Amino acid sequence: MIEHETCENIIQTYYKEIYSYCFAKLSYKQHPAEDCTQEVFVIFFSKHEKLSSTDNIRLWLYRTADNVMKAYIRKNFGHEVSIEDNPEVYNIPAESSFPDDSAEDPFEVLTEDEKKLLEAYYDTDYGQRSAAAKKMGISLAAMYQRVHKIKKKLRKDHDN
Repeated sequence: MIEHETCENIIQTYYKEIYSYCFAKLSYKQHPAEDCTQEVFVIFFSKHEKLSSTDNIRLWLYRTADNVMKAYIRKNFGHEVSIEDNPEVYNIPAESSFPDDSAEDPFEVLTEDEKKLLEAYYDTDYGQRSAAAKKMGISLAAMYQRVHKIKKKLRKDHDN
């Protein structure tokens, strides 16, 4: 059984991280991410007495977040979506869609720092992104926001 004080500490510790995860998975939409994050912690608080320890609480929160987001998507969009089968991508066409005669690198519009950020982001799993962000001197939320801006930049450059 997890004590009430421990629950509050867990919420304080993981709320922003779970929100950032939901925010990224729900196409950087603030309100759905807020709704799903709140639902995760409502479920956590309602089940905290049944949970035996805090050892795997972070994993439990991420699994709950995945289930909450799936339910949210089904409810609001009426179709089944598998979050596990929907990896984040750059949202730009594959290299094969660029003309063969074009020797342009689509990433040449990025600064070295932006390239390093993308590399750190895509070379780490969700659980390790917090450490990668910290290593770069930014928060996890800032990392997600910067990656989102970089994706927009790549899309904008490709459309021109």
